[in-house]
Amino acid sequence: MVAFRLPPVVISFWRRYERLMSMGALALGFLFDIYLAKSPASVADNILLVFYLLLTGAIIIVFNARSKTFAVGEQNPTERLLLILALQFCFGGLASNLLILYGKSGTLGGSGFFVMLLAAFALGNEFLKTKYAQLQFNIAIYYVLLLTYCTIAIPTFFLHAIGLQEFFICGAVSLVYTALYLWLLFFAAYRLRSRRQMVEVSAIVVIVFGLFSGLYLLNFIPPVPLSVKAIGIYHQITPDDGNYTAIYEAPEWWAFWRDTSATYNYTAGESAFCFSAVYAPGKLSTPITHRWEKYDEDTGAWDTISDVTFPINGGRADGYRGYSEKVAITPGRWRCDVETARGQLVGRISFTTVATSTPTLSLTHL
Repeated sequence: MVAFRLPPVVISFWRRYERLMSMGALALGFLFDIYLAKSPASVADNILLVFYLLLTGAIIIVFNARSKTFAVGEQNPTERLLLILALQFCFGGLASNLLILYGKSGTLGGSGFFVMLLAAFALGNEFLKTKYAQLQFNIAIYYVLLLTYCTIAIPTFFLHAIGLQEFFICGAVSLVYTALYLWLLFFAAYRLRSRRQMVEVSAIVVIVFGLFSGLYLLNFIPPVPLSVKAIGIYHQITPDDGNYTAIYEAPEWWAFWRDTSATYNYTAGESAFCFSAVYAPGKLSTPITHRWEKYDEDTGAWDTISDVTFPINGGRADGYRGYSEKVAITPGRWRCDVETARGQLVGRISFTTVATSTPTLSLTHL
């Protein structure tokens, strides 16, 4: 029990604006961590994430163990208020940190997944009014955050590889941890008397894992901890004493997110080169593929023209560099996808080719 009491005006404000304050704590935790996420191999980041996970788990246990004292008519619900705000802050901090790490994989899948997650927070705060429903909701969110963290940390620090086998190892670790955690939760909060609720919460965890596994198998989840640091289409790439000399068309001044122009002006018989720099944590090695695709105006589909596969090694802060060549490029809409061996999209560069005799070219070093 807390050793102090909040002023009555704060309690009154809390009772009137409970949902608003709860969402505010979630947003504060989200913003607090949004600039702290650096890379999957950052020791400081991982210490912070583990701290959030342990603290969140402890708060859920304490909140449910003390739930009988949190009566609606309680005159000074200081402890309940602080626990709820701390829980929402930790949820926000975890979500923002993982959002950044997943978003760096260069696809919309990870960002979209966590945007839906944050929407679930809002719906949960708005509609789950009973302690019973809130426990199920909190455990579901807690397990989602735990599983997404495991799929980053375990390949980075222990397995040094990514793939289907590694994903299910991460899932097994998360399920074992959660089983032990749920036993501790129900022992501490309910003395194991609420067996039905324990079964229901356990079933929710299994459903979440099944859903997450389905998204992974369908390649909707980014291949963390890989991320694209640079990608562009060049007219010529030449190895130069450990670096690369490249000739390219500069992007428009407003296209700040691109390394090269979205229009590739080429002469007859000229090749196009796709250059990528893919970050992977130290000791992690995996093959990646440059998949060259052209849009078919008649069928409305992207046709694979060629695949070039090569291995990358982790440890370089600016990413492992490599390139592929498409000989005798033709007019039309093209894209070069950077994919894992399973076809997970790490990054993509789209461009339109136009035949010309006078492209404006620049020189750079990569």
